[in-house]
Amino acid sequence: MSEKPYTEILLENGNRFRVFAESTDVSDLVWHQDQNDRKIYVHESSGWELQFDNQLPLILEAGNVYTVPRDTWHRVIKGDGNLVLQISESVITEEKGESKHEPQYSAPQGSKRDKQLDATKADLASDDPKRKARAYRRRERMERQEREKNESFAMTEEDLRSLIREVLLTEAIMNEELSKKTKATLRKKAEDRGLTAGSVEAEYKKGLAAWASSGSRKGMTQHQWAMARVNSAQPSKSWAVVKKSKAKKKK
Repeated sequence: MSEKPYTEILLENGNRFRVFAESTDVSDLVWHQDQNDRKIYVHESSGWELQFDNQLPLILEAGNVYTVPRDTWHRVIKGDGNLVLQISESVITEEKGESKHEPQYSAPQGSKRDKQLDATKADLASDDPKRKARAYRRRERMERQEREKNESFAMTEEDLRSLIREVLLTEAIMNEELSKKTKATLRKKAEDRGLTAGSVEAEYKKGLAAWASSGSRKGMTQHQWAMARVNSAQPSKSWAVVKKSKAKKKK
């Protein structure tokens, strides 16, 4: 099983661009939960489905937005071709028990939306016409902002195809078989530094992919850049995937 069943790029606006390739192993598409509320915009899908716990699967249709509440068990069911998604996430920093609002309102207890709905309810319950008018203005503003968020998912066909090519190129590089000579070099580096061979190889492949997608220092070849990444990687660094080996380091 691979580390993740998809390839992902973090966009400048904080959204995630995620591609499940046609070659995805169905055994990798497991039930899971997310820590935050997510909105999923489907750019491309053919027969792929989204299923929530104890519910029938929903067909993921291109152009539609789907909401996945945090801590909700769900899974993706494989279809034909690639599944291309764009994901935005709402981080909830405060929680005070169960939400007073219906789940479909996407207003967890303590969230900004929860507080806005509570304020609106209080304004509408008052006898003050000004407060009631303010309540309606607030609600209009809330939903307009949500619509604008959904519209921000839109991408040109050219941008979309470019991102898909970049993601699939990254996946191809990560799945590429390294030469025996390169594997031997990486294995020796792992032994010398007390790291697992698999994690050092994964770090090298990430370097290959980064050279293609993110760039490098001037004049460096793809494999030079990948090896440089391996040489500077440490388990303590947030961007690194190398792991310490339980075996004793050879002297």
